[in-house]
Amino acid sequence: MGDKINELVASWCSGTASAYSCDLRSSSVRNVSGPVPAALVRELEALAHLRQRDPACMVGDLLAAAISDALAALPDNVRAQLKEDRIATARAEAEEQREVLSWHVGGT
Repeated sequence: MGDKINELVASWCSGTASAYSCDLRSSSVRNVSGPVPAALVRELEALAHLRQRDPACMVGDLLAAAISDALAALPDNVRAQLKEDRIATARAEAEEQREVLSWHVGGT
């Protein structure tokens, strides 16, 4: 496991994460879905119950930690490609927003 996963599990074991409140609707949060084996979901639900946490919040914490650890483990050339892709995606999204927000006086 990477550092972020280790830190997360340590916080669960120490009980420091039990008072956590997560925001599932923030504009800075994206909800994702994906298949997870049923046995692991039952384990997650049991852990969430034990820690008195919302399972969805724990999934978000786990996924964020796993993504952070995975990105940190990537070679520099792949991280550079990811950065280029993020920049291109941001430019495309900004252009799309400009088109949506453009207003033409007297236009149709």
